[in-house]
Amino acid sequence: MADDKRAENGVRLRKFIDVVVEDKPSYTLFRGAIADISVTGMRVISDQYLPKGTRYTFTMKRAPWLEVRGEVRWVRAFERDTFQCGVLFVEMNDGDRGRLASFVEIERTRVPTSS
Repeated sequence: MADDKRAENGVRLRKFIDVVVEDKPSYTLFRGAIADISVTGMRVISDQYLPKGTRYTFTMKRAPWLEVRGEVRWVRAFERDTFQCGVLFVEMNDGDRGRLASFVEIERTRVPTSS
């Protein structure tokens, strides 16, 4: 299962981060929120339906302040007129991946999680 594979790739941090989602070919731009994030991907909540298999540019509007390309791997209805989707990072340079890994580790140790 995809969620199991993601969990094996490292810690998933529950952290709300405002994000701008952009489809550059169609000049479409809208806002969403990252609900959790890891070094391999994230869960995004948006009032826009993001079709599975579609790639977008995601710009984080606060720490870790990254702009990454991601592919939507799954989509589910969330609350009212919103959706949540799983995004796999498909284009990220080593420097950004290192910054993200440091951010996830620092936040994980700073904010205790229940097990």
